[in-house]
Amino acid sequence: MSIYKDQTRTFEERAADLVSKLTLEEKISQVSNHGAAIPRLEIPYYNYWSEASHGFFGPFKFRPMDVTSYPVCLAMSQSWDVEKLKKVTDAIADECRAYYNTCGDELNMWCPTINLARDPRNGRSDENFGEDPYLAGKLAAGYIQGLQGEDGKYIKVIATPKHYALNSSENNRHRGSSDVDEATLREYYAKVFEYAIREGRAQSIMTSYNRINGVPASCNDTLLTTLLREEWGFDGFVVSDCGAVADTYTNPMFSMSPNMHSGHFYAKNMEEASAMTLIAGTDMSCGTEHKKSLFKAVQQGLIREEIIDRALIRIFTTRFRLGLFDDKERVPYSHIGKEYICSKEMAELAVDMANDTIVLLKNEKNLLPIQKDQVKSILVVGPNAIYRELGGYSAGSMSVVVDTVINVLALDGIKNEVAGTGIEVRYEKGWCTDKEFGKSGLMDMLPGMDQERMAEMMGDFFGPNVNPQDAAMAFMAPKKFQPEDPDKCADNEVLMERALKAAKEVDYVIVVAGTDATNASEEHDRETLDLPYGQDEKIKKLLAANPNTVVVLTTLGAVTGEFIDQAHTLVNAHFAGQEQGTAIANILFGEVNPNAKLTATWYRSLADLPHINDYGLRKHDTLDLKTRTYMYFEGDVLFPFGYGLSYTNFEYSNLMVNRKEFDANERMEVSFDLQNTGKMDGAEIVELYVSKVIPSGTSDNKPFRQLKAFDKIWLKAGEKKRVTLELPVSDITFWSYLKKKMIVEPGTYKLEIGKSSADIVLTAEVGITGEWKAALSNVYALSSRQVLAQGEMATVEVAATLEDTVHLKAKEYVVQYQSTDSTVVDVDSDGVVTALGSGTAIVVATVQYENVTKSTKVAFAVR
Repeated sequence: MSIYKDQTRTFEERAADLVSKLTLEEKISQVSNHGAAIPRLEIPYYNYWSEASHGFFGPFKFRPMDVTSYPVCLAMSQSWDVEKLKKVTDAIADECRAYYNTCGDELNMWCPTINLARDPRNGRSDENFGEDPYLAGKLAAGYIQGLQGEDGKYIKVIATPKHYALNSSENNRHRGSSDVDEATLREYYAKVFEYAIREGRAQSIMTSYNRINGVPASCNDTLLTTLLREEWGFDGFVVSDCGAVADTYTNPMFSMSPNMHSGHFYAKNMEEASAMTLIAGTDMSCGTEHKKSLFKAVQQGLIREEIIDRALIRIFTTRFRLGLFDDKERVPYSHIGKEYICSKEMAELAVDMANDTIVLLKNEKNLLPIQKDQVKSILVVGPNAIYRELGGYSAGSMSVVVDTVINVLALDGIKNEVAGTGIEVRYEKGWCTDKEFGKSGLMDMLPGMDQERMAEMMGDFFGPNVNPQDAAMAFMAPKKFQPEDPDKCADNEVLMERALKAAKEVDYVIVVAGTDATNASEEHDRETLDLPYGQDEKIKKLLAANPNTVVVLTTLGAVTGEFIDQAHTLVNAHFAGQEQGTAIANILFGEVNPNAKLTATWYRSLADLPHINDYGLRKHDTLDLKTRTYMYFEGDVLFPFGYGLSYTNFEYSNLMVNRKEFDANERMEVSFDLQNTGKMDGAEIVELYVSKVIPSGTSDNKPFRQLKAFDKIWLKAGEKKRVTLELPVSDITFWSYLKKKMIVEPGTYKLEIGKSSADIVLTAEVGITGEWKAALSNVYALSSRQVLAQGEMATVEVAATLEDTVHLKAKEYVVQYQSTDSTVVDVDSDGVVTALGSGTAIVVATVQYENVTKSTKVAFAVR
């Protein structure tokens, strides 16, 4: 029996053995997202691409599929609940596994999107976890842990955090460069990915299209080796965004009109693009670049076959970790069947999570919660009350064949809530949207494209035996909504007159306003934060028509408008999943006490922000000296990061810190009393911010404050609880240009407990002294070759890094090498490996540095 079929061997050995049996042509067939079948080795075809951002979205079989759709990630981030998020992604993974076990669908999910929300114009704002790297990082890690499972050996579903890195502007992603200094890269943009790898243990990661400081992400050694593998310990495989390998040269897929330039022209040609991305560590291309160019690159001497071997061992190791080649009884996820698909438990979880994502922004007249016994009639206004928007990469959004079983819209939820009470619920649309008569889907959002050519190229992504036109249309052209009132729908003036007349005749008006997929999406940033379709003026008229008007915003991100200042009752409900209507009604009528808080700043005006393509954060890092994020922004905002109201009140008191002076290697304990002083049970998200006190007369580029700990505390009416937040002092670090590492700066620091980043209720000052004694963090080994013939040799090189990002010099530590089977390979004290006999073996490299020991391993196959 071949070693790769031997289920008692390690996954790494099995992968190395399998790769050793492949021809060059077969190897090239495996380094794209479509792993071709290799019948002679009994290796089936495998598609590495599927999506599950907030619910399984697997359109690549082009058949009807029922799925559960949860709130978008930006919405779920507003719960500030890592454990509940893990429950959601665990449930998503169950549904993915159920489809794999019953229908053979994919198990590699290209999610989550964790680019930070540093600019609200980003067309994919709804996909991320907000603007703060600590909060987003903790949520990303929890998301990945839930998706991948906790078996310890086998992976349930592979997570692929994306887009690595600095990719939060759609308009220039195929041709632009995101330029930042090293402090901004390490402290902010890369930090969220560090949490995804170190704590989440993601098995895959996707590179972005853009350049970072002039170098395309897919061939960026700083990102792919220095940070990802040497410092963070990533041991999975890297995949490019679709077409990003071509973008290192030029990409015809995104250059379909004379006015559209795509590609960085960093490589001289496609052969060089193929070679340089693989050499840099992008192991797989989403697309057909390698299929068309890699063989020539090998022939031209641009890349050694051993580099392809290394990439394939990483790729196949993850397939073995999924249990795809093992007996079902060995794999704990093989029992998951169709009963998990759209189960009752998943539907309940979707509502539970949606309830915790809705932020109460204003309740100045205490109109909420609505008291049913005091209301006889309600008018619901707005097309968003009757049209579903689930967000990017979700059921029904990009594919007509994947859909939810449950679909409760805002109007439905309100009607369901008051059923049997005698309350009359009326509805007026008020205005029209592009969902009815305009663009809907990516094909319509890329002006100037030749759609037949686009469809043909999209077909390359979907695999064999798929009609390109069918693939492109199913994936990219969802059904347009049909107007229910075709004679009057196009006449917005008439629609608004009807709505205003009805508003004067009812007790309450609930305006459901917002955005939809036609306003922004992948490849399409927003040009304005104002609500589309003139909604600002329409809402103001409705506010004037009825003093009991509640405004509910269902949007992909922050918005602006004069109505925000004029509205006294305002609710933020980002796309909240298949039962968004139920959750909205639960909040409006008090079935659930609002307990969510914003994870991205709502700015007053785009004029206050730098250009979206400027990735600077601080005043002196941006071209126009403007700032962004709560950490650096100097202007007035509509709603700050961390903000959200409740139907009850919480009082903070009695702040204590376990000491006043801390060494850089100690832990802080910050405690305080929290009491629910209202009449309703509820939850409060408590936030701990840290800032360095800058002496008067000096200047510094430090953040005004940074979130360093948080918790969600549930309290019954009148209940008081002692809350303790712990913080290692070594979490308070900054990049030192002088020392070229992360350091803990001695000095005075302010600890702030806030209801939001702008509402600090308790404060203490502490001193930090000493130097951070950073321990050994990671050991990474790389071999010049992993597939050998008997008598051939290879060299294993080791990199050892400390927690403060210092890369130790070779003379500062000793490496001990050991072979798990010395009859197959021998390794000497210098890491020189000699192939002795056929088979596989693991070379383990162990480093000890100041009482900390870390090991890593490299798999070898000898033919």
